[in-house]
Amino acid sequence: MSSPPPFPVKLNPRNGWLGWWPGWQGLFQPEKTRVRVFVEEEAVQLPPGALVLDAGAGQRKFAETFRRQRYESCDMTGGFYKQKHDFECFLDSIPRPDNTYDAIVNTQVLEHVPDPLAVLKELNRVLKPGGVLWLSLPLNAPLHGQPWHYFHFTHYGVFELARKTGFEIVRCEKIGGAFWALGKRLRDIFAQWLKQYDPTRARKRGQSIAFCLLMNVLLLIPWLALYPVCAFVVRPLCYWFDLTDIEKSYTNGYTVVLRKP
Repeated sequence: MSSPPPFPVKLNPRNGWLGWWPGWQGLFQPEKTRVRVFVEEEAVQLPPGALVLDAGAGQRKFAETFRRQRYESCDMTGGFYKQKHDFECFLDSIPRPDNTYDAIVNTQVLEHVPDPLAVLKELNRVLKPGGVLWLSLPLNAPLHGQPWHYFHFTHYGVFELARKTGFEIVRCEKIGGAFWALGKRLRDIFAQWLKQYDPTRARKRGQSIAFCLLMNVLLLIPWLALYPVCAFVVRPLCYWFDLTDIEKSYTNGYTVVLRKP
């Protein structure tokens, strides 16, 4: 195996930090807040009237962010959300001409496509020369959106994908470190713990309803004892503790700015 080329951009040392007081949402959901702030930071640099595609837009949560620009959204047919989009498609086959968009947003989506390389090639095709692609990508995350959950990414992987699809990397930043990841997992673990014994899903999973009810009763006391402390004390403390994690090897993921030459 040949040695990989050096990563072409120095990672932003901010590492997703949102300040000493990030607001309540930032305190309890720093990853989600970092992605939102990332898109807002990039949006203000885009001129009024620029044409933006929110690719894999889901709930169209960035529509208001791009109120100064011309905003379009797309998602796959029969997606997870009921919001109406400008058009529906798979992201490796976008029904728009070459060089259409000034910017494209693609947040927490690329892990759900079976061929990220094909999707990035297609996003490159519909971007104008000089246009930018704003990505957020997970590295540490639980299984979600199953069965449409295929990949997680490192910044080295992002470089390879960018190189193979003709993009230049402008900026790349980690989204927190070990403590942000730990704080997020605390909520996920408790939610998944009881979800596995949901009586309303027992038959679908081949479980006994009586068994699921019994497990809910048995788990109720430890859940009541542990969840409030983990969710409302430990989890927000993890936001500040993350400053002590210098390497951020357990980062939740990345925000990335790519440019089409």
